[in-house]
Amino acid sequence: MNSRSVLVVEDDALLRELLASALESKGYLVQSAANISDAKRAFKSGDPDGVVLDIDLGPGPNGFDLAHIILADAPETGIVFLTHLPDSRFAAVDPDGLPTGIAYLRKSGLSDLNTLFDALEGAMTGEVTAEFRHDRDKDRPLAHLTRKQIEVLRLMTRGQSNAQIAAIRGTSVKAVEDAIRRSCEAIGVDPTIEGNSRTAAVTKYLAVTGPQAMPK
Repeated sequence: MNSRSVLVVEDDALLRELLASALESKGYLVQSAANISDAKRAFKSGDPDGVVLDIDLGPGPNGFDLAHIILADAPETGIVFLTHLPDSRFAAVDPDGLPTGIAYLRKSGLSDLNTLFDALEGAMTGEVTAEFRHDRDKDRPLAHLTRKQIEVLRLMTRGQSNAQIAAIRGTSVKAVEDAIRRSCEAIGVDPTIEGNSRTAAVTKYLAVTGPQAMPK
């Protein structure tokens, strides 16, 4: 019988319940948490072998922050990020700064839950293979965006004007306009559609990433 324990950290209640039930059906002992505070308490009391962890958990610390806290205390813990985000840059985190030995799965990239089960097993046994690192997939959505373009698009989703984006980034409005134009081109939106290119770009960006809390 599988006696290993898993902590599920997911702010979407329906998905959290689905994941917990699915893992329990595989014999895992499961705890769940909706936010960072609850997750910290659950980890301390349950000392899980593995953690299935969303990245965007609302304002404040995100899943990457929680993973670093967990691994600092228990480095042998298997971590599986399960997220809408194509890669860590969309949470303003350097891909080179991710913990070693983690699995990274896109929710939209899961054909069934067996991929999650296999990724969790790999993370807990130290055998994470390339198929469980969706953030390294060259064909992942929005892969060709630069960090600057991602930041500009994220600010656009918050309704920031070009002048506001320029002030936040410490650049000129002209530089922002150029960044928006190149961002639109990178995601296949015609930047010459006057008045509509911004809306189209935001819609396409959010269709991939979902609504996101702003980075700390």
